[in-house]
Amino acid sequence: MKNIFRTSKGIILILFIFLIGCQKDYLNVNTDPNNPANSTVQLTFPAGVGSTAYVLGGYYQLLGGFWAQHWTQAIGASQWRTIDAYSLSSSDFDNRQWGELYSGALNDYKYVRDQSKATQNWSYYLMATVMQAYTYQCLADLYDKVPFTDALNGTTSNLTPHFDNGTVVYDGIIAMINEALTHDYKTFKSQTNLTATAIQPGVDDIVFQGDMNKWEKFANTLKLKIYLRQCYARPSVASAGIQSLYTSNAPFLDVDAKIMVFNNAENKRNPSYETFIDKLGGNISTSYTIYNYLLTNGDPRLPALINKCTLSPQHYECLAQGDYFNTSYGGSANIQNLSTPVLAPLDPVYFISAAESYFLQSEAIERYSLTGNAKTMYESGIDAAFTRLGVAGSSTLYSGTGVYAYPSDSTFEIKLESIITQKWVAMTNNQGLEAFLEQSRTHYPKVSSVPATDTTYVAGQFTLSVNSATGTLFPKRLLFPDSERRRNPNTPPLQLIYVKVWWDVKP
Repeated sequence: MKNIFRTSKGIILILFIFLIGCQKDYLNVNTDPNNPANSTVQLTFPAGVGSTAYVLGGYYQLLGGFWAQHWTQAIGASQWRTIDAYSLSSSDFDNRQWGELYSGALNDYKYVRDQSKATQNWSYYLMATVMQAYTYQCLADLYDKVPFTDALNGTTSNLTPHFDNGTVVYDGIIAMINEALTHDYKTFKSQTNLTATAIQPGVDDIVFQGDMNKWEKFANTLKLKIYLRQCYARPSVASAGIQSLYTSNAPFLDVDAKIMVFNNAENKRNPSYETFIDKLGGNISTSYTIYNYLLTNGDPRLPALINKCTLSPQHYECLAQGDYFNTSYGGSANIQNLSTPVLAPLDPVYFISAAESYFLQSEAIERYSLTGNAKTMYESGIDAAFTRLGVAGSSTLYSGTGVYAYPSDSTFEIKLESIITQKWVAMTNNQGLEAFLEQSRTHYPKVSSVPATDTTYVAGQFTLSVNSATGTLFPKRLLFPDSERRRNPNTPPLQLIYVKVWWDVKP
């Protein structure tokens, strides 16, 4: 896989130049945003966001799409078989992802935080802190242990940083966010307010276009996600953190935290579309798992999420997860025989979607008996998922006795299953990694005891890859990269792909 990955660094810079092309003063600055020793926070911040977005929206979306059973490897091709069969090696997801996030995104955010703190520019300080915390959580969730306390020091004596446990990373990023929220990040310096220090972000804020109220909501929603991830592994920490958020009436996202600055031109498109559709010819089919769930429930989002196969007559044809050796199509089978995910060149990359925020709130209210209406949040999550796709009819599915009606009179576990299942559907084609992580945390959707071809198969339940290389065990993590192992003797011993990360402890 590493041999066919098109480096994201060059694409990020092209995107950045495209984004600020109308800003004459920026283009007169002879600075590489990813070598920020002589840069500015306005140049460096979007470069960092671009790094995170191109990894998260590129190969991490691919990984999540497969492991969340939204996507599967098509017949007649082999690019993604190692992902679909759970047979990744330590040479996969190496410098192009791990290296990009550390040397690109996290390093850029640190520069912005350091420069902003020195000048008390608290708007950029909060923005960079939230994105750095978001990126660290992503890495800790995939690898369990990552360099954190010793990372990004920028000294020749720190070339072999210590790997911290996930709990240390989680506590550290919560502390970072809390500290950033204590400063005045909303009072901007102007001709009439010269004593203020915060600078109003402009075109360089490619997430919220300078709206610091939304950044505050992003920060709180990220904290909510971090706490909920720990609900089984550290129940007291999770409960106390979430209770504090609700006691203080912390505002949460009601809009998407995303970037959508793409252009339908080479190297400027959405990273999934650019890499997997335009450059590598697709060969990704929609998994039968998500297709069968949508079909069984008469979900009107089906055509907005899944393309029919292009052979006449056009129809839906989806493979069971990992069934890429299926011979029922004959020896000439290819992607035309199969349904594919709906992906477009201008699709945004989502960090936390509005739908995800509502589902997080629904779970928190229900799990901890908080003030609020879990049912309303649940329904708002479904509405937001429909709205994103431009599809009507969400209320007909959850109203009354609709198939997605909230089970108000049922047990907590039944309610949780409804919440997480709808979150899983909402994340199809756009937040695959998060959908995979949430399934690992909650065990919803459930794992089927029979294959998808069995007459007793329950729509939407996960099935083991037909060509699983791990027996009956599902993947749970990525392997520490070879590049890191060669450079850093502190890299922990290699763990098998099915070994659970620290927070994955639900019985």
